Amino acid sequence: MSFNKKLDYQEKKYLLNPTGFSNSNVGGDKNLPFVVSFFENNLGSNVIKTRSYKDSLGKLKIPFYLDYDISDEQVLFLKENTDLNYLILSKISFLEDFQNGGLTRANRKLLIGSEAGAISFIKILDIQKNEVFLEINCVGTIRLIEERDFYTNETKLQPTTFHKDSYELGEKAMKKLLRKIK
Repeated sequence: MSFNKKLDYQEKKYLLNPTGFSNSNVGGDKNLPFVVSFFENNLGSNVIKTRSYKDSLGKLKIPFYLDYDISDEQVLFLKENTDLNYLILSKISFLEDFQNGGLTRANRKLLIGSEAGAISFIKILDIQKNEVFLEINCVGTIRLIEERDFYTNETKLQPTTFHKDSYELGEKAMKKLLRKIK
């Protein structure tokens, strides 16, 4: 998929929302530098960060928090009260947050038996049509691979590359998503 060929960035305005995190240890949301750089490099001055979208008095133009699962009412507000064309949303959810459910069947299969894991999501919403223009996700996991010694029948863990935690996996998965839509 070619990001640059799909989106019209000549006269369109894009609002880049901070990346949301499901893990309370990370904090609600934040602008990941590589996500901001990617969209600024591809869309130039047509992209504005949510926290910079203010009126002439310096007040935020959007009086509510924009969640990845934005409501139709919020999209209608954006359509009627802003000059925006697209909304860019992203989030990262971590394995430990899915212990009580909340996964699709496909993602559940990918995370079974994982020691650490994260799923990164990007969604671009056409505000004028209230339609999802693009939505993709990527899963990052770590599994400990066990192997039985043929002679002793002992279980041994195989060496594997480790990320320090699910947060790093989430960032890595987000970077993979950005490479896919470039």
